Amino acid sequence: MAEKKAKKTTNKTSVVSSTTHVSTSGAKSFKDRNANLRAPLAACIAELIGTFMLAAAVIVVQGQQLFVMFALIAIVLVVGQLSGAHVNPAITFGAWVSRRITGLRAIGYVVAQFAGAMLAVVVLTALLDKTPTPNAMTGVAEAPKLFAATAVAQGREWTAFFAEILGATVFGFGVAAALRQKERIAAAFMVGGSLFIGLLIGGTTVVLNPAVAMSIKAIDLGQFMTFGIYAAATFIGAAIGFLLYKFLWKEVERTA
Repeated sequence: MAEKKAKKTTNKTSVVSSTTHVSTSGAKSFKDRNANLRAPLAACIAELIGTFMLAAAVIVVQGQQLFVMFALIAIVLVVGQLSGAHVNPAITFGAWVSRRITGLRAIGYVVAQFAGAMLAVVVLTALLDKTPTPNAMTGVAEAPKLFAATAVAQGREWTAFFAEILGATVFGFGVAAALRQKERIAAAFMVGGSLFIGLLIGGTTVVLNPAVAMSIKAIDLGQFMTFGIYAAATFIGAAIGFLLYKFLWKEVERTA
């Protein structure tokens, strides 16, 4: 009798153990799907869509900083769980330099980001009403054009270069902090707010996004210096911001 009772208890324990195993496995699988939805293809498509939305927003609002900030906040909330919502080659570079993503993933992101930004130009150009309208200054009828960045004044190229580095450093530092934030809404506002502060500090010439800079013609294929300002300087600044935050975070962990 005792032996039969023990056997029944053993069987019951086995069933509970089996159920627990299945339940845990299911929970882990669900967690993995939500915390790591970043399958390479899905993540790259998300980056393309996110950068398309950002570039289109910048063009439509003509680069107005406050509107761009809110657009980026919304984009981070929309695609953040799919790819991390870099939507910026410089941010991807900073994440790669600080070892937050692999080199292969970084290349995929950058290609997708430039494709998304240029797709925004193509789509908005197709939607643009090309009916000539009188120019308020000259009175001459002109066909409407998409918003384009103001050219850097001659002799101010190095000032613009260092302004871009400074703004991108602030932005990269903020994004690096946001990537450690568990609350999605807080992280989105950290990213958008950091961009806003970076744009304010950098001044009227900064863009802080090489893909967007290409879409608004800040990067001129005929002028090599524009690549230095809106590509190289932005990459350098973002990398500094990410590495600085990583260094400070390690110091906090070490002394905790």
